[in-house]
Order: sequence, then structure tokens, then C-alpha cells
Amino acid sequence: MQLPTSSLSDEIDELRQTYPKVIIQTFTPSFLTASYQRTPYTCIKFTLTFPEGYPDHPLIVDIKQDEVVPPGLKRKLEQELLATDILPLGHYQQVMTVVTKLVQFVDNNKFLPCWKELKQVMNLIQSDKDDASSTISIVESKGRIKLKLCRKKYFYNCTITVDDGYPSTMTHEDWGKACILKVISTNFPPNIEHMLTSQAIEVIRRMQDGMTAEKAMILSNPIRQSKTDPNNDDDPSKEQQHRGKLLSRDQLKHIKHDIDTLSNVRDLREKDAEKIQGKSYLLKQHAKERKAARRAIHRITDQELAADRALEEQEEQQGNSNSWREDEKARLAGYYGDGGMDHSPPQPSLLSLVLFLKEKIQMLPDAKCPCCQSPAFPSDPTLLQAIYSGASSSSSSSSLDAKKERKQAKAMRPMRCYCGCWYHYKCLDKYMTEPPFGASCPTKGCGRQVFHPQWPSDRKQLEREWARHQARLREIQDAAMFL
Repeated sequence: MQLPTSSLSDEIDELRQTYPKVIIQTFTPSFLTASYQRTPYTCIKFTLTFPEGYPDHPLIVDIKQDEVVPPGLKRKLEQELLATDILPLGHYQQVMTVVTKLVQFVDNNKFLPCWKELKQVMNLIQSDKDDASSTISIVESKGRIKLKLCRKKYFYNCTITVDDGYPSTMTHEDWGKACILKVISTNFPPNIEHMLTSQAIEVIRRMQDGMTAEKAMILSNPIRQSKTDPNNDDDPSKEQQHRGKLLSRDQLKHIKHDIDTLSNVRDLREKDAEKIQGKSYLLKQHAKERKAARRAIHRITDQELAADRALEEQEEQQGNSNSWREDEKARLAGYYGDGGMDHSPPQPSLLSLVLFLKEKIQMLPDAKCPCCQSPAFPSDPTLLQAIYSGASSSSSSSSLDAKKERKQAKAMRPMRCYCGCWYHYKCLDKYMTEPPFGASCPTKGCGRQVFHPQWPSDRKQLEREWARHQARLREIQDAAMFL
């Protein structure tokens, strides 16, 4: 039977035994400073002050305000922990009571590392006066957000589950899933839903890698700009690549030798893995060739290892043994640029994810075609489904009528370009295949080059096709004059 605690020291000893994860930094008869950490990104630091007359008087709780604990959460926690109905006045159990409630709050509230983001997300959805039908609800014990975005007759219903290790993940297998986005139901066509949902998931992964929201948005674009475009400046590492260190003649010679060696080893391995069927003397000769190939691979490996060791010894004698490692590190760092995958800490992605869903998915019904300035999406979701499926609403129509309807549906199909704007297919086809070629997007505030992988990105090729089309039209007109 455990004896009741009779002193403050006994109470602190009981705290250490009951909650070994509570780290006590300082303990004096006047105050106690400690912290409790559930994950590296979920840590609460607190100070308990013991007034004169303790335990007959309630202790004073002070939660440290930091990135994990914003001001609103700090006030809420202190009010709950200092409730007079839970503190056992007159007994040395107040510390255990307060710490127990604090530990339970940290363990049961999965939104603690993104509390500030969660408040911003809820205000963003609840303050949407244009569409009051959009709803959001949370389940704190499971770290799950139920989100329904509505706009006119369109809706996008999904759940967002926050990982326990947010803004990172608890296990390496779950890397890139700091927020798990799952679509429950939507009346957008599968093509559009899959494209935008995949980009949202990619934004989460890149932000966990340490990218900012802006760079993650650019690099997660499923439509890649042509590499032949001279105006392609969206790669944040392009400037650093141009500033990269030039390779010396010896380095180029070593690289060429390595490429030739790897090519030779590849051919030998293919020879070793090859199997034939035939007469016995052919099989015997083939077995000898395979054995010779394996010996050649071992010989080349030993030679390359010896050459590498000799090169390292030579560099050590010259005093630059780590030069090639530094050069390699600098070269690799140039691929990512500042804020990329350069060992930056994971970035919070919940607010960026919801902003993406709201701006890129919920606002789609308001998108206008930059060419004809008419709505890019029909007001009826079923009509949009029919446009993408190419199906006719009338089952008794002839094959010719069905072909005509499919052609009309394709002409009005919304197409997303590299810049993010939505065009009608017929408008985009005219804009891409008629002069001026390589024009910028006419949308106000956009101004980026219009590009889509279904059309050539080479301006010279577009000019040749345009000239060929015009020549054919002139031939038809000339032939019509003789009829």
C-alpha cells in the first residue's frame, strides 16, 4: 500500500517515477521548471510556482508561449489546469494532478503541433460568406479534419489526417505524408479531381522535405514546362546551376573513364545473364564465356578500387583529400537551391494544403477562359461529366450525331495550362496554333507563357505547321476557282 505524499520532495519523486518522459530542468522549494515532449515537434514547457502556505493554497501554473503553444492555447491550458475543482487543496497532490492533466492533453490532442494553423483554417472556412454550405469539423483524438468545400453546384468532400509527428512523420515509411488527404466524394470529373488531388499531395511531400509553400507549389505542377523554352525560369536551382563550378580536364577524363567502365561492366553482366539453348558443345562454349565474363567483372572491380585508393592517397599527400567530396556536395546542392532539399527542417503544410484546396478546387466553377471570357466550367456538374466522358444525353441518336456531339463536347472541355489558368479546348487550340506563337497568358495578373503538353512547345515547329496549313488553304481556294 502506497503511503500518502507528505512533502513537496516526495511529490516530485512520485512525479519522476510516474512520468519519466517529463524532464525536470529546475526544482527548488519555490518553483519547478519542466517540459513534456511527445514528439520532437510537440513539446510543452511549463513552470509551477509554489506560493507560501502550499499545499493549502493552489500552485501557480505558467505555460511557456512558443511556436507550439500560441497565446490562445496558453490561456486555455492555464485556465483548465488552474480550475479549483480539480486541485486537491491541503494535499501534496497538486503537482501530480496538474502534470497528469497536461500529459493527457498533449497525448490526446493530435492537433497540438498545428494548433495555430488549425485556427486559421477554421476561420478561413467558417468566414466564407459566398458559400455557407462549406463545412469543417475536427476529431482531436484522431487528428482528423472533415472538410466539405462547396461552390455553386460543385462540391469536394475530403478528410485530412495529421500525422503524430507533424510537420514530419513518425516513421520513415510514412515520409511525405505529414497530412494524409483522402477524397470521400466529389462531382468533379475523375481527370480533374485526380490531377489536383495529386498536386496537393505532392505539395505536402515537398514541404516536408523543407521547401517553402511557393516553391512546393511551382515544382508540384503536374504540367511541366518545356525544357527547350528559353523563358523557363521556374526552376529555383537554375541560377545556382549556372554559377556551378566548371570541371577541370582531369575531372572530365575521370568521368569519361567511369562511364566507359560502367558500360563495359553492363555488357559483361548481360553476357553472364544470357541463356541459350542448343547442342552440348554450344552450351559448353557459352558456359566458358559466362565464366570469363564474371572473371572480367571481378578484375575490373579490383582495378577500379585500386585506382580509387591511389587517387585518395595522392590527394592526401597534396593536402586536399576532401576536395572531391566538397565539390560533389556543392554540385548536388545546386540542384535544389535555397529552401529546397538542403536539409532544411520540415515546413508546416496544413494551412498551405487547405489554401490550395480552396483556391485551386473550390474556386474552379468561377474560372473564366482567358480567350473568350466565358465560364470555363458549365454551371451543371452533370454536363461537365458528359463533356469529359464524351457521352451523349440521348441514347437514340445516330452514330453521326454522336460523333458531332463528342466533337462539340471536346471543344468545350476545360484544359489547365502550365500557368494554372483554365481554357476551353477550342480556345486553347486556336491560341496555341495561330500567331503570335509563344504568347503570354492574357489573364490579368498572370502573364506567364501558355504551354500545354498536347501542343508542341517549339515555336519554329508551330510556325511550320501554320505555314503548311495556310498553303493547303490556298491550294483549296485555287482549286475551287476552276470548278
